[in-house]
Amino acid sequence: MYKGIQSSMWENSLRSIFLLLSFPILLWIFVVIALRFVFSQDGQQLSMAESLLLANDVFLVLGPIILVWGIISFFFHRQMIFAFAGAKPITRKEVPELYNIVENLCISRWLFIPKIGIIEDDSMNAFALGWNADNARVVFSRWLINKLNKAEIEAVAAHELTHIINKDSLLMIIIVVFVGVVSILWHILIRMRGGSRDGKANMIPLIGLLLLILWYLVYPLIRLALSRKREFLADAGAVSLTKDKYAMISALQKISVNPRIEKIKQDTMAAMCIESPLKAKKPWFFSTLLATHPPIEDRIKALESY
Repeated sequence: MYKGIQSSMWENSLRSIFLLLSFPILLWIFVVIALRFVFSQDGQQLSMAESLLLANDVFLVLGPIILVWGIISFFFHRQMIFAFAGAKPITRKEVPELYNIVENLCISRWLFIPKIGIIEDDSMNAFALGWNADNARVVFSRWLINKLNKAEIEAVAAHELTHIINKDSLLMIIIVVFVGVVSILWHILIRMRGGSRDGKANMIPLIGLLLLILWYLVYPLIRLALSRKREFLADAGAVSLTKDKYAMISALQKISVNPRIEKIKQDTMAAMCIESPLKAKKPWFFSTLLATHPPIEDRIKALESY
């Protein structure tokens, strides 16, 4: 069935917003419940109103920690990931055709030209870092440049520029910060046992278990779902930029043959690539839920419907 590009982009954007909002909402609900049923004041269980007010105080205390963490991530994530992936910056003189492709796409959208990097690797992959084109980076593997034709490289570049336009790196940083906040709350909970009533002390292990589930299972699943939605959105954005869905389809088919980048080990970095650079795992029942990217077949099917 035919599906308009803009309607598909709106649909994926709305789903992404819903998933992103679930991070603070779940965290807020958990803090209120923990305060309501675990902690006490003057030997009395906190009322819901008191729990809500105390939850505000908790987030005010955590605010400076979140701010510092966010600032560090804001200023250093590009350099760190760029280095960890083994990328090196290039100039127009070194790879003029690639530089011209990125430049022309940027001109078409009135964007600053991001810094371009190359990974000297015999894989086919690419990723983008940053959310403003004037301080962003777009990285391509050497093998991708050698094996894809001009139209396919343009589609990949448009995909990565869409990630920058959509500020997907910023979303990933926000998610990492929320996961870190859950870690801090878990440690606070363990150290505040003395502030609970004797009758409620046995609730702390249960609340701690629920917090661990939020930390290790719920948030990671939401993060992975958000990552998959952003890939569909970037694919649609690439077609919107290049007006050539077949080049995007062909590029994905070729990339799927060998996307692995040896130096990338974590799925937080893998989520930024056009296809997962991690070692392929045997498919099983929950493999799609635990993937950073949707299956290539599903992405191609979506592109064919435009």
